[in-house]
This record gives sequence, C-alpha cells and structure tokens, in this order.
Amino acid sequence: MKIIKAENVTTAEKNLVIKYTKMCLREMAKKEHELGKSYQELLNSIAVNVKHRGQRSYGGSWGICIDVLYLRRKRIRLNEYTAYYKDPVIGSVDDITPELVLLGVVAHEVAHHIQHRCGPYTRWLKKIYRKPHGEGFQAIYRILRSRVVNPLIEQERLDQAA
Repeated sequence: MKIIKAENVTTAEKNLVIKYTKMCLREMAKKEHELGKSYQELLNSIAVNVKHRGQRSYGGSWGICIDVLYLRRKRIRLNEYTAYYKDPVIGSVDDITPELVLLGVVAHEVAHHIQHRCGPYTRWLKKIYRKPHGEGFQAIYRILRSRVVNPLIEQERLDQAA
C-alpha cells in the first residue's frame, strides 16, 4: 500500500483512513467474492491519498483519494448518489458519527477501486463493471456496506439506545 498524506492532515486522520481501507480490502479478499486476489495482493495494488482540501473523494484503478473534510466538519449524514440514495442497503444514512461517515466514504471509493482494478478480470463483474455508479459498482458497494459499514452503524444505534 502506498500512502500519501497531505501536510494539513493529522497522523490520526491518516491512520483512520488506512484502518478503514484495510477493513474494506479484507472483506473483498474473501474467497466468496471471487476476485481471485488475496488480501496482500489487494493491499499491494492500492495507493491511498489522504488530503484536506474541501474537494471530492474519488477512487480508480490506481487507488483512492479521501478528503477528511467530513471528519473535520463533524458531518453526521452519509450522502449517496440520487440513483440509489433511498436503497435500504447502500442508500444515504442520517444521524451517524463523523467516523462512520468517513468509513462510508472510504467504502464507496474502495468499491470504485475494486470495480476498476478487478472488474475486467472477475467473472461476475466483467460485463457490468464499466458504468461509474452502475450495476457493478453497486454490487461491490453493497458487499462493503452490508458487511463492513452497516453493522457498525447498527451497533452504534444499539449503543445509543441503551
């Protein structure tokens, strides 16, 4: 994993992004997802750029670029694209911690990385990976949200209710 940290990003912020990236890659490396890549291979294939510039985060075949603006501004809403913002699994979520918003952003961008890095070579993604927020991306993001992000959101809500 290649890590690039902007000067105005704290080590704690960088470490949180790295932790979340590894959580997502560990899930996608499971054999059941049939990517044909080990966790170590996925880890070696990604560059993680952590910045604070008030710009969009993005992901591609080379890696991901995460803006920690959501964390610094203490955002409590994970906003998703109009095409699926009402989806019960991958849609927008309100009233969560800024850390969970950041996890959702990281998962979104890791899904783009997997889409472009593994899509052309993965049996179940070959025909559907091309569209930026299309069927292939949503399938990958659905795995990450249902297995990594959403369980932590549910746990947080249970803890708050107690």
